[in-house]
Amino acid sequence: MPQQPLDLKPLFEPAAVAVVGASRSQAKVGGMLLSNLLGAGYRGRVYPVNPAAALQGKDIMDLPAVASAAELPDGLDLAVVCLPREQVLQEMRLLADKGVRAAIVLAAGFRETGRLGFEAEMELKRIAQGAGMVLLGPNSLGLISTSCGLNASFAIGQPKPGGVAFFSQSGAMCVAVLDWAMSLNMGFSRFVSLGNKALLDESAVLRYLGADPETKVILGYCESVEDGNEFMAAAREVSAHKPVLMLKAGSTAAGARAVSAHTGAISGSPAAYRAAFRQSGVLQVAESAQLFGLAQVFATQPLPTGPGLAILTNSGGPGILAADACARSSLTLPRPSTDTLSRLTEILPSFASAYNPVDILGDAGPERYRAALTALLADAQTHAVLVLLTPTAQAQAQATARTIIEAVNGAENVSAKPVAACFMGREAVRAGRELLQAANIPCYDFPEAAVEALDALYLHFRRTQKNPPPASSCDSEENLSGGSCDAPWDEEARYIVEAAKTRGLIELSGVEALEAAHAAGLPVLTTGLARTSAEAVRLAREIGLPVSLHLATPEPGPATGAWSGSGGETGPAGSMGRFARLGDEEAVRHAFLALTSRAARLRPEAYVTGCLVQAALALPDEGGFELVVGFTRDPQFGPLLSFGLAGVTSELLGDVSHRLAPLSPEDARHMLREVRFYPLLRGARGGAVVSLGALERLLMAVSRLALRLPMLVGAEFSPVLAGPGGVHVAGARLTLG
Repeated sequence: MPQQPLDLKPLFEPAAVAVVGASRSQAKVGGMLLSNLLGAGYRGRVYPVNPAAALQGKDIMDLPAVASAAELPDGLDLAVVCLPREQVLQEMRLLADKGVRAAIVLAAGFRETGRLGFEAEMELKRIAQGAGMVLLGPNSLGLISTSCGLNASFAIGQPKPGGVAFFSQSGAMCVAVLDWAMSLNMGFSRFVSLGNKALLDESAVLRYLGADPETKVILGYCESVEDGNEFMAAAREVSAHKPVLMLKAGSTAAGARAVSAHTGAISGSPAAYRAAFRQSGVLQVAESAQLFGLAQVFATQPLPTGPGLAILTNSGGPGILAADACARSSLTLPRPSTDTLSRLTEILPSFASAYNPVDILGDAGPERYRAALTALLADAQTHAVLVLLTPTAQAQAQATARTIIEAVNGAENVSAKPVAACFMGREAVRAGRELLQAANIPCYDFPEAAVEALDALYLHFRRTQKNPPPASSCDSEENLSGGSCDAPWDEEARYIVEAAKTRGLIELSGVEALEAAHAAGLPVLTTGLARTSAEAVRLAREIGLPVSLHLATPEPGPATGAWSGSGGETGPAGSMGRFARLGDEEAVRHAFLALTSRAARLRPEAYVTGCLVQAALALPDEGGFELVVGFTRDPQFGPLLSFGLAGVTSELLGDVSHRLAPLSPEDARHMLREVRFYPLLRGARGGAVVSLGALERLLMAVSRLALRLPMLVGAEFSPVLAGPGGVHVAGARLTLG
């Protein structure tokens, strides 16, 4: 269940603030922070704590110094501790005794430094929790809250008020974003440096910002998440009505090592984070420039109510680049309506293009821009407009920027459609860009970035129009049966796995693993283990010919990625460990002897228990696929499901889709549609048509299995044979923790 939200008002809107370790010198952290606090126009009472200054009777920045935290008023809202690590715990105990409601600890040197630092951070957390105190940090740059003039940070600069909130584990990212935003005239509501997140984490901050009327869009820089389920619950709740954009660091091995050195945290699986963001409605960005670019449009523009993008340009090349970017997005390029075409024809020279992109030619001046933009904004088929400008003698950047602003604010833009601009170049367009930014019209360096930003706006609009299920209709811990996961569940699955664990096994494969999968509701092919050729014949007779034979060994065997066996009933199935479509008993006997003798010759060290005898699908010659479905247990987010082609091809090409359990039916559908070979599943190039419904049910059943059997740290079901005859699990491997 989601945690109860913390009361963060004392942190973000304190009535009074104590600066513990305040200094007259702005070369020191305590001096810079106090200067920022006073310079931002904070309207509450400020208490600078400095024993030496108090003893000498000296003021600090015209404020009377307080000798000790013990002399602060009881129940103070916020204390900012600007002291080295060695002094932090003592001061925190004094603050706890005084009933201080929130504290920010700036010092580094805690868990990111090793065992002693970790122990100090745990003690810091215990002090705060014991006193019911909200704790931000340690290793934090501080916090800015413009609605009450609070700048409790040692960052340089004072942001103007606005609708953007930003939180980050990295103080340096806070400084960079702040400086960048000020250069673009962007305002902020809240600015939070989370630091090591000893107590207050991104989930609690997300919930606060989601309910904050001052915040319109939320940006985050994330290195790690402590509680994945709580984060997803908070993000899902907030993203339903506010855009949440996240830059995830540590997505490579080198980056993960840097994260650990920075905050002492575990970066986690990149695939798990991508799945978590996707399933909770968070828009993940790949790089800093993308985060900044999207922030501009979300902070200033309304959401488009449809996908129709009109491109207005004075040159062909940038217009083509924008059209290409549009084709890669969810946006469309609708043809202007008949009325709009008539208006454009009157405005434009005869050899200009009135279609979309609308090319008004290189000699277009500000008035031609104004008239064309006004016509496009009035078109019902236009949901957003991108204005491109390449500087020419006629298209002067400043004058054109003014006409764009006038057209956007004009009477014909009554539907308040989003408008973005791209003024290409640098010095020649600088003044025009500044005018647009000051008027809250985002202006980009390149057409692709502008299209990407408008596409993100539309995708968020589309999400807000849906009413997504909270997590899953059938796989949650509270309701593990019913919904779309209608496959039967037999507790025998649990008994098989627990018995294996009791025997000290770390892995189940072969018949036992398939029996557990069958009990868990997976569509498993009828299978038996034969230790002799006579047993193989007997099992084939019981199962019913034709059958397939596989080597039974704990070691994983190769998989081919597509069904084999169409070249002959007794032929090898594409690997040395399998024969498919054996149609008579003699073929079964021969296959058993061939497989076991071949294994003994080529891999004498391998432990072979015999052969698995399986029912062969009725019509393999109609085509089909060998797929793999599985899961691993991520330390932050729990079971991470994967889907792809069996074998190494999908892994090498990165053509694998992921989602976190519990799956919703929509999650299962998206897993199938995200892989690049999806058109092949639908019969492209004359191939077999696979039942997507059967694959979706399989994914849902694996999700349920992962949740119900927490003693499993992973599972792989491969090959999964998918074709016109249905979907069947032919191999399984379960890994026990």
